[in-house]
Amino acid sequence: MSGLLTPFERALNAALAHDLESRSKMVQFDQRSIAIEISDFDKVIQISFLQEKLALSLDPDGDADLIITGKALTLAKLGSDPDSLFSADIDIHGDVQFAKQLRDLLEGFDFDWEAQLARYAGDTLAYPIAHGLRQFSRWAKDSHQSLQLNVSDYLKEESLILPDQSQVNNFLSAVDTLRADTDRLEARIARLKKASS
Repeated sequence: MSGLLTPFERALNAALAHDLESRSKMVQFDQRSIAIEISDFDKVIQISFLQEKLALSLDPDGDADLIITGKALTLAKLGSDPDSLFSADIDIHGDVQFAKQLRDLLEGFDFDWEAQLARYAGDTLAYPIAHGLRQFSRWAKDSHQSLQLNVSDYLKEESLILPDQSQVNNFLSAVDTLRADTDRLEARIARLKKASS
């Protein structure tokens, strides 16, 4: 197992040891594995389930039951939003039923990063590390939302690729007017035909 993942593996297993509900769900995962492909870092983490414990590795054996691919921040959201496992931002290959069971496990698993960090790094270091992680997560979320707004504004205001709401309303109003004019024209043509026959 890669030494880099050792603290995370210990922290996750320590949390699972105190979460009887999640441990009972893990029985069905025994001897199975998941490969998590972090696309923006070109890394693969393999998670193996062995007798109600997790084993993490950066050296996947290429025989995972489930492959989950996504960007680091998207994958990080799975802990707080398990349903995002089936979002358009994440690709899943392999056993879909296994993926649903994994989502159910994540929904019931309440992992306290700060408490686990305190066990290995001490209270003095745990708080600033956890605070830094929360700040980074908030910054990443705000930056993503800001980027979306800026791109939308650019497409509407600068490049004029997307219409703004007033342009959409004007277009819909013009369509309604055209439809009404067409109906009146058809009615008039029908009257003229009837009068000439």
